[in-house]
Amino acid sequence: MMERRGHVSMKYRKTITALLFALLLAARPAIAYAAEMSSASQEETVYAGESGSEPSQNPSEQDTKEDPASSAGPQDTAVPETDTTVPDMTEPAQSTEPSEQETTIPEETPTETEPEPPVEVVELNGPDIKGKTYCVINAETDEILISKDPHKRMYPASTTKVMTALLVLEMIDDLDQTLTFTKSAVNIDPSSSTLGPKASVGEVMTVKDALYGMLLSSANECGAMLGEFVAGSEEAFAALMNARAEKIGAYDTHFVNAYGIHHPDHYTTAYDLCLILKEAMKNPRYRKLNQTVEYRIPKTNKSGERLCVMGHAMLNGSVEERGVIGGKTGSTPQAGRCLVTAVDRDGLYTVSALMASDLSNYYKDEQVLLEYAYGYHNRMIPPVEWVETHDFVKAAETVKLRYSPSLLGAEYGAFEKGHTLERAGIYGDWSQIIVEGAGVFYAYSDYVTSLQPEKVPETTPYVWPAETEEPTSEEETSESALTSPETEETEKRTAPAESGSSTEEEDVNANQVLDILMIVLPVVIILLLALIWVLVYLRHRKRRRKRRK
Repeated sequence: MMERRGHVSMKYRKTITALLFALLLAARPAIAYAAEMSSASQEETVYAGESGSEPSQNPSEQDTKEDPASSAGPQDTAVPETDTTVPDMTEPAQSTEPSEQETTIPEETPTETEPEPPVEVVELNGPDIKGKTYCVINAETDEILISKDPHKRMYPASTTKVMTALLVLEMIDDLDQTLTFTKSAVNIDPSSSTLGPKASVGEVMTVKDALYGMLLSSANECGAMLGEFVAGSEEAFAALMNARAEKIGAYDTHFVNAYGIHHPDHYTTAYDLCLILKEAMKNPRYRKLNQTVEYRIPKTNKSGERLCVMGHAMLNGSVEERGVIGGKTGSTPQAGRCLVTAVDRDGLYTVSALMASDLSNYYKDEQVLLEYAYGYHNRMIPPVEWVETHDFVKAAETVKLRYSPSLLGAEYGAFEKGHTLERAGIYGDWSQIIVEGAGVFYAYSDYVTSLQPEKVPETTPYVWPAETEEPTSEEETSESALTSPETEETEKRTAPAESGSSTEEEDVNANQVLDILMIVLPVVIILLLALIWVLVYLRHRKRRRKRRK
């Protein structure tokens, strides 16, 4: 009996020893964590003391250094924007062979952070719209009325077909001649625009029908076939296009094909496109083709009747704009949305070219350009200059923010009543408003009030009221980017300095509680396990004693 009890007691001691050992193992990482957190808090205290000696930089100073032209309009963070700019082809190629001096220079160690690229300077003489470049000229005098980087090389997409149609009309008198589609003309990019249905190899069609298909339906196989029919090959026709462009004065233009499919060496400028459309509109046969809204290509040996509809919305009437007499659309992923338009109204004949806009804004951009061009000419819109203010304004009521200083400009969101934002400058009746993280937009100045310097908070250029009025309609709710959850985060980040100190104290207290829990929890768990084991052991021992009795 004594041996049995001694055995049980020995077993109990071993178990307790094992539990204590497990307790030490569990507490060891907790103790190490506590020591690490303690040293980290000391380092933060020292760092905070060192950094606090330097004055904090005013965020408004950073905004004043920002180039308004480079930040006009928000960036798409979801999908990376395709670069529509054409690299300068005139720069000489650099030799890849190392020189004698290069071989003696040791290789530099790459730095962790790359230098920021230089800010691109935009040549702007007009409204700042979504399109990357544009130009509006007086077609009678070739005077540039308004422009934005008019001589910057860009990809033209299907606006190329204006030059193709002009050359075909100048070199072929009888448009009733027939042509037969070849394999090389039909086998183009399957994702490009074509007739419906697409022309087939061996299909016979008149030159006139192919011209209508190219200008109205923007059919690429018609453009390719017309080029082969006139010059014998795509390369030969492209050479004719380049020679004609140079004769017009479009010196920054180079064509590779007849229909505008993307190619790195296929480029032009907004100014050159204006000259090309102006030259084409001098041809009466081109004007007739370009002003046709619908055309039916008769039945051929390969297909039934086809309906061609003008794709330029200002010519087919889906977008109302007075006096439009010609134009062409263009679109590729690399070129964006392009538009050339000829307008004759109020005693002024203009030709405009818009390049690298997007699907949602390119017709709005065009309307803004025409509004400004004719406003300047008719002295309805006097020429105005930017007046830099770099002050703060408060919205007297909800006012819409637009990408350009015009009532026709595309809307970004709403500037809610009572909110305060920084204003970079004044452009006529419009205020240039800076929205943090989004860019520069325009609000009508009648609905904003300038604040006195002493009323502007020093810690942040943005002051958000504690209570804001709800939007008056669902449309304003969807359009307003300043009332979204992202704005709520901005409001939290830009809270007044008084609440910032209490928030920091709460964070410190929370961290201390977390550190204590990390130490205590493992110990408590081990003790609970030990207690459970002891209770089970005692109960088991009590049962055994009852059985012996």
